[in-house]
Amino acid sequence: MIPIREINPAASLPEAFGQMNLNWAKYVISIGALCGMTTTLLGSLFALPRCMYAMASDGLLFSCFGRINTTTQVPVLNLVVAGLLSALLALLFDLEKLVEFMSIGTLLAYTIVSASVIILRYRPLVSQEHAIYAPDTPDEDDDDDNTSQSSIDTASPTSDLIEGALAGRLKPQYRWLEPLLGRFDPGSAVSAAVLLFSVLSFAICFQLEVSWHELYTGSWWALILYGFMIFIACACVAVIAVHHQNTRGLNFKVPLVPFVPALSIFCNIVLMVHLSALTWLRFFIWVALGMLIYFLYGIHHSKEGEVCSSYSMLMTSTEAGKSTWGATGAGFTISLSGSGGAGVIKRTVLQRFIGRKMDDNKPIVEEDVNEVDEEGQT
Repeated sequence: MIPIREINPAASLPEAFGQMNLNWAKYVISIGALCGMTTTLLGSLFALPRCMYAMASDGLLFSCFGRINTTTQVPVLNLVVAGLLSALLALLFDLEKLVEFMSIGTLLAYTIVSASVIILRYRPLVSQEHAIYAPDTPDEDDDDDNTSQSSIDTASPTSDLIEGALAGRLKPQYRWLEPLLGRFDPGSAVSAAVLLFSVLSFAICFQLEVSWHELYTGSWWALILYGFMIFIACACVAVIAVHHQNTRGLNFKVPLVPFVPALSIFCNIVLMVHLSALTWLRFFIWVALGMLIYFLYGIHHSKEGEVCSSYSMLMTSTEAGKSTWGATGAGFTISLSGSGGAGVIKRTVLQRFIGRKMDDNKPIVEEDVNEVDEEGQT
């Protein structure tokens, strides 16, 4: 549309239409850009207070950020702090610096997510002492329903437990790696390989940024260095791939693990390396501030190590606390009233399950048989 030397970096597309005497298109594009930036800003201000609320509920941030206004049902303090902080950053930095700062934070978040996908996929099943599992197959007296039951339920709790127990361990065809990788606990070798792969990816990208000319000209030391780092990085991915995965209980599974997440880690690091050194300095300052809050407060108040079910965690919110039915404990209470009086029956979850199983084993025609016997006796 216009020569490259006449492009305005701040507003290239609207300025190009303006130089072509298409002022209506210039204003339309400018208004669209403003609407897009406003939508992004409001979306960020909508998500950030709720992230702060979730972290405060887990004990990672100060408890004051976990309070919800009784009238509006929103974390008002989080909205005020997030809004003032965003306004202060917009006042002190220009748009280019804010975009770079947002980019490095987003890319780091995506990198952490990709690494977490690999680590969680190969993490062994955590033993639950109070977990209750249904039987794998029907009882011996239910032989007629065995075929239909097996056709419906393709996976059993036992198979889930077996796959969970094998997660993070070497596959049978790679037992010859036992002397090298067998000394690690299940999942530890995968975590170490992910960490080493991330460090090597950063080293490779950084070397490509500072010494691309030596690699392009075929310098012997650059070829040996890059070849060695690429070989070790590929070996880390191979070490991850030779272990068992745990895919039970996942509604959505990332395909080709660990290759797709490893590629995502490398691509994100490539983009992060191309950012300016000043952006990296600001990033390290914010990370240091966050680590300071975590080690001084969050690590001592975190609820991650508490043993509780997902249901009880949901019922700790203020919305669930409004109703009385959300109380959870070792059992539950049923009040019975009748002509003979009133009584209270306390049953644990295990007793509920056993009682339900015993009721399921009763034949359906039992009442009919009893009625026939009574009629025969009369």
